[in-house]
Amino acid sequence: MRKSGRGLALVLASVMTMASLAGCGVNVSSKDDTAAATAQTTTAAGETVATKEGEKVTLKVVDWSDSTKERREAFHKKFMEENPDVTIEYTVLTSDQFKETVISAIKAGNAPDLFPIPSGMKLSSVVDENWFMPMNEYVGEDFLNSFGAGALNEGITTLDGKVYVLPEAANIINTLIFYNKTVLNEAGIDENSLPKTWSEFREVCKQVTEAGGGKFYGMIDSGAQANRLELELRSLASTAGGKCSDISQIIMVDGENTLNSEAMVKAFDFFDTLVKDGSMHPDSVTLKAPEARALFAQNQAAFLVQGAWCISTWRKDNPDLDFGVMAMPVPDDGAKGKLPYVGAQPWMGISANCAHPDVAAKYLKALYSEDYQAGLVEDGGFVSVIDSVNQTAMTDDVMLEYYKLNQEAAALAPDPIVAKPETALVYGEVSAISPSMGEIVQGVLAQSVDYKAELATLAENTQKEWMRAIDAVKASGVDVSAEDFEFKNWDAMKNYTADMYESR
Repeated sequence: MRKSGRGLALVLASVMTMASLAGCGVNVSSKDDTAAATAQTTTAAGETVATKEGEKVTLKVVDWSDSTKERREAFHKKFMEENPDVTIEYTVLTSDQFKETVISAIKAGNAPDLFPIPSGMKLSSVVDENWFMPMNEYVGEDFLNSFGAGALNEGITTLDGKVYVLPEAANIINTLIFYNKTVLNEAGIDENSLPKTWSEFREVCKQVTEAGGGKFYGMIDSGAQANRLELELRSLASTAGGKCSDISQIIMVDGENTLNSEAMVKAFDFFDTLVKDGSMHPDSVTLKAPEARALFAQNQAAFLVQGAWCISTWRKDNPDLDFGVMAMPVPDDGAKGKLPYVGAQPWMGISANCAHPDVAAKYLKALYSEDYQAGLVEDGGFVSVIDSVNQTAMTDDVMLEYYKLNQEAAALAPDPIVAKPETALVYGEVSAISPSMGEIVQGVLAQSVDYKAELATLAENTQKEWMRAIDAVKASGVDVSAEDFEFKNWDAMKNYTADMYESR
């Protein structure tokens, strides 16, 4: 059954009860619903809210940022010491828990004071439903101007010049390849001769697997997570010129999606050879990303496709792991595209029901201060949206190499929502197609699928669904078309810069 993004939220609101919130240990109800309603009314009328000096304030903050939880809790302790009238109640959920519990609280009018946009929802939809208030007057222009280029984008964090949410971190690619130096050395592979092409990568993986004799393998993957596999194949296809961009985007080339393009089929062919060669760790099909990451750290594989977040985890949990990072290998006839990534994504905003938005803004300004952001960057695996922080605080050698590779091997892809915010309505209308690309890759890992036939079917069904969604939004009176999702001036080897949106 088809559900739009907004429809999903409404359904969740109707079926989730406050008992489910208690079951997860989450208390997001307001102590003073009247005050919250008043705050919402005055904000909607364009008046700023000023908290009285000495007034006791409790800020409820909910997100899913478990990787920075330790730093965040220390930050909260310091913030409350410096602001003794403020109490921070902080809850960390998984992304799934957030969808299942907090959305229902938001719809019931009991939203936390500060919370992120739920995964898969677009800014225009949640602003239309009055989830967040614009923060410009509360945080000030000097604060907003401290964000790096591409961090605050119209349609993503901003609507009509008003900033509603902030990104958590700068967006960089998360499909570079980590290599295990211990495994490579034991297999007789010179670290200075890392594979650069698909054929070279295949041969090195075979050599490592043969040398391991069941002890270690050429590659390990997180096959239980279809999204990770899809990102991996999209990256491989992009190096072959696929122009498939990020997993969250609707992108067309000559009016068609690229899910069954020649480049995508070649990427699947390459991946399939790695599996058929026996170069994949045999547990890959059942592993989630943290499990694959842990086995890599136990020297059970030479290569792992993952994101920068692994670095700080390994530094903490596996201090003896000797590892590095390299670019994704490219087709033997050379790269025809770089790894695509999109600009910084929306995250934290101030609830429209927040009774003390000025205090919430003070919290955000402290959260994005150079002092706090520097600690996150120093931990490794985190790139701040405050450019000045990255220049001084990024000291981990592998993280520095990851960041350098991001500049060299990746390119900023165009974003239909940045080009035309109304396209977000199409995203909200579109239904997911199953089996997804990631699920097809899972079938390749298990050697249980005809991936060429499945890709053809996926592309056909996706095209029909995208066009249906475009027509549905158009029928509602919004000016959108398939051309809004096509960028004829896109060179996949270069960054798609802001000025290019005007000339497309």
